[in-house]
Amino acid sequence: MSHLPPASAFEVNRSHAWPMADTDQPTVRMVRHADLTADDRARWAALSAHAGAANVFAQDWFMDAALRHAADGRDAMLAVVSHHSGTWLGVMPLVTASRFGRWPARIWRGWSTTSQFLGMPLVAAQSADLFWASLLAFLDRQASGEILLHFGAFDADDPISIALLDRCRHEGRAFHIIHRFNRPAYRVGDDAADRSDAKVRSRLRSLLRRIERDHGSVAITIFDPTQPCTPWIDAFLEMEASGWKGRNGSALGSAPETEALFRTIIERGHENGSARLASLSVNGRVIAMSSWFESPSWGHGFKMTFDEEYRAYAPGQLLMREISDRIGRRADMSFDTCVPRDASNSHRLWPNNRRIIDGAVAIGSARQRFHFDMLMKARAGMAAVKACIAKAQK
Repeated sequence: MSHLPPASAFEVNRSHAWPMADTDQPTVRMVRHADLTADDRARWAALSAHAGAANVFAQDWFMDAALRHAADGRDAMLAVVSHHSGTWLGVMPLVTASRFGRWPARIWRGWSTTSQFLGMPLVAAQSADLFWASLLAFLDRQASGEILLHFGAFDADDPISIALLDRCRHEGRAFHIIHRFNRPAYRVGDDAADRSDAKVRSRLRSLLRRIERDHGSVAITIFDPTQPCTPWIDAFLEMEASGWKGRNGSALGSAPETEALFRTIIERGHENGSARLASLSVNGRVIAMSSWFESPSWGHGFKMTFDEEYRAYAPGQLLMREISDRIGRRADMSFDTCVPRDASNSHRLWPNNRRIIDGAVAIGSARQRFHFDMLMKARAGMAAVKACIAKAQK
């Protein structure tokens, strides 16, 4: 398939707003982050306050930092769906790409940074169907060879995700779930929300007694929200850099852009009251640190590190137990750990799951949708062949 158009063609085709036929319907426009006006930013912030509780990673303060500091942030376009009065109904950062996995294909892809654990757009729930109807129609009309919209890290049970799948069914628009997995979570109202693995908790109590016997008293500190957070950030980055991530060059401080992103996100989250910063110390020495975000209805895990000298005592899991207990005392807030279920035994502290999905939605003309169908069939055929080979090798 052909390559992406040059930058000049991209700007001509996509930098303007496209109103739908009925003037009472939303306006859709693509705008670069750098080109947002003060009015745009005010409307973005208003939408975040109204609709951002279930996805902190889509809120304006987080996404602004991500787009500023990520190496590919300048390539993203914000797809803004607005009411005719100018009020934002939803916004989704998008980029174009010339491949879908290993397959050559021109696509739109939801943009996210490496520190972003949900990819859903920021949308007012009551406007979700109107947002998707408007955005998909816009992408159909503006398509210059793109055959699909690739979305990633959506909560399968969130109203925004459900609205997308319902809209596709309503229009007869093809969509495919490409990947799905579960993340450990705590869900308010779930029958299992008051249960966690007793064996893991018993093990952690035993580890706590051992570390206190070997090294002294253990204390867990939640950082004072009225104090500057720079010392906490500095200590976190230093601890992470001293471990295996630092040796492998994958620590946050290993690259200027990832360090700047982390600093900015924690500083902004601390300033607006959503960030929670914690540390676990033994005999006065900090050996584990964690950060997460809280909104009125959802919490989201962010970054954790620990001192590898104390690995045998699982200090990160000891700290996670405290966080789990703290969240469990909040009767009104669900929590997404934002870590894979197989990441460590600490997942057993969380009795529920958050179902995460990646998928693809067909866009464009009948010809482009035919190419979409052929691509999905080719992927399915390749997967079937691989499964047969794997089965034969057992």
